[in-house]
Amino acid sequence: MDNISKIAELFPLKIKELLFALDIRLLNQITEIRVRRRLPLIIYISKNPFFLSNYGKLVNHYSDSCISINDEDFDSITDVVCNNSYHTKMNTMINGYVTTNSGSRIGIASTAVYKDSLISSVKNISSLNIRIAKQVKNCSRKILNSLYVNSLPSVIIAGPPACGKTTVLRDMTRLLSSGFAGKYRKVSIIDEREELSSGFDVGINTDILRCFDKAKGIEIAVRTMSPELIVCDEIGNEKELDAIKFGFSSGVSFAVSVHISQFSSIFASPIIRGLINTDQFNYIIVLKDYTNEFDIYDISEANVENSGIYNDNNIFLMPWSEDC
Repeated sequence: MDNISKIAELFPLKIKELLFALDIRLLNQITEIRVRRRLPLIIYISKNPFFLSNYGKLVNHYSDSCISINDEDFDSITDVVCNNSYHTKMNTMINGYVTTNSGSRIGIASTAVYKDSLISSVKNISSLNIRIAKQVKNCSRKILNSLYVNSLPSVIIAGPPACGKTTVLRDMTRLLSSGFAGKYRKVSIIDEREELSSGFDVGINTDILRCFDKAKGIEIAVRTMSPELIVCDEIGNEKELDAIKFGFSSGVSFAVSVHISQFSSIFASPIIRGLINTDQFNYIIVLKDYTNEFDIYDISEANVENSGIYNDNNIFLMPWSEDC
């Protein structure tokens, strides 16, 4: 409830009151709020879009009784999102987002302004996608009970957008840092977008490097913080992959997340193949879309081939289980 309350404060009074008129159980299930200039406000619960009526109800069909965002309200919301200082937020706005103080990422659709062939700023903001960051304590405990009781493996958390990868990483950090299985692990979070840590409990033995790009943050953490585990969200380029290799060479474990649309296409990604080819990651944990379920795949003995991931006997990798 805390984070959705903070998000509601972004809106003009009328919309805020309508949001708070919703049943608390519905409020806690909201995953995204789409705000578009001169268009209806759309609220997502899991994958399902709803409209907010003038009567404080969520409905699944748009009508004239549903809230639309006029120019004045849109500009007001955008001003609050940017803390009334577009200049100070421009570095992240160029990359399409702003992060709130409570760790919720707000995607921004706008027009790019170029200078010397580089994007120097943005203008004409037309859409905001407010993704509701949440802390779900103990949501990673089953994973930790399966893999981390007697060891500190390196894992890849994979799944589609908004399935809970960041939430799981956040909880893993909190538990491992705060005495899981009787060990207080030294953890460093590389929080490039300030989503993993802002406003959340991430444990008592955790160091946070905020706003550094992930490659630089990994380098700093390895050289100065002596972590046992480094946690990074959304690995996506070769520079980050090289930094992870550097971390492994120094004896650090990693927990990272990657986007996939579905498991059958996971190994088509050059980044995922690169992560696996380090030969240092032990497991891929595939989160199922909008559920609390997951599958664990053991990759510690795997080799990546052109058409997929195979073990030494050229058999397609099977799901991990405690009986293996």
